[in-house]
Amino acid sequence: MSNLWVEVEDLGVYSTSEYAYDAVKTASYILWGMSGRKFSGTTTVTERYTATYDPLIRTGMSSLTYSPVLIDGSVRNIPTGGFGRFAAHDYLADGTSSYSRLRLRGRKVVKIHSLRMQDGTIISPDQYYLVDSSTIQAVRGAKWIPANVEVTYTYGSPPPTAGRNAARLLAIELVKLYENDDTCALPQRVTSIARQGVSYTLLDSQDFIDELRTGIYAIDLFLKTANPVKAHARSRVFSPDVPRARRLNPKPFVYPESVFDLVVTPEGGSVTLYMNEVSADFVLDDNDWTGYIVLSNYTSSKSETFENSVTIDRTLETITISLSYSQALAVLGARERGIMDVYVTRPDLVNPSIDEVVNIVTSNASIQYGETTTPIYNLG
Repeated sequence: MSNLWVEVEDLGVYSTSEYAYDAVKTASYILWGMSGRKFSGTTTVTERYTATYDPLIRTGMSSLTYSPVLIDGSVRNIPTGGFGRFAAHDYLADGTSSYSRLRLRGRKVVKIHSLRMQDGTIISPDQYYLVDSSTIQAVRGAKWIPANVEVTYTYGSPPPTAGRNAARLLAIELVKLYENDDTCALPQRVTSIARQGVSYTLLDSQDFIDELRTGIYAIDLFLKTANPVKAHARSRVFSPDVPRARRLNPKPFVYPESVFDLVVTPEGGSVTLYMNEVSADFVLDDNDWTGYIVLSNYTSSKSETFENSVTIDRTLETITISLSYSQALAVLGARERGIMDVYVTRPDLVNPSIDEVVNIVTSNASIQYGETTTPIYNLG
């Protein structure tokens, strides 16, 4: 565990101590171990994954670079360059083939920053998605293969807010301990007592250490919550008899979540906004205003305009945006999130031949599979 739960700058006046860095490292390590080794922190790495032998690729004369590889006791010439230029449709089937996915070394994957082919080409994020917080999955029909690629990603489990606060408090007390500060709150094993002119020393058994506690209430409160059973490591369950489902990990929202976001289910989706929420006083001027939305995918590489998707109600002073599942699916795909731009337009008051267009909302759009009364077939 090399990741810090707290930075030196978080220690306030104690951040200038010569022991500050040692203290934050020690506090992070101690709380990582006492909390059951659940929160390792996050690490960003760049890794290269090379192609293994593929029986579907013909060997022989080619302009590609070949290298001899020992496979099952025999030497085969395996192409080592331009792997992404092979016909991907032969063995990319969106999860049905092992050639369509790449399992990353780090766990748990938090975010994929970039995916680059051997020739330097950056793969668009709409050509893959994350599964089980560990595996890059190519979309159906993607023109790349998860091999001979360079991946930059962030993995790990960051500590919760309570854990960071506990680490900060423990690091401060460690600084005091290292500097022999009498205000240090860490319990000492030796306790001196003077009573009726008699002085004597008691040795504290410090049983709280066996309970994986520190003796400081605010820190132990976090440890009791994070590791109530005093586990020494994270528990894992494996059963060869039970099939595992694939858990999709969608990309984060492009914008901070808000009441303007559109969520589409198999029955469709809609969001109603009040005119004063979007500062759309101009909509009240006359009845000539109409609306439409532009829906874009996560990378804005694909977008589509939907007319008649915006309803303006002057009586209620509301603007309602509606979209069907098939419309959202055509742009966003079955898994990713996207962007919704809402526009209102009318003929310009000075020059009616020109339309006046105003963007009143830019927010997130996503597809959600929840409880539904409609059978869902072919989710893509």
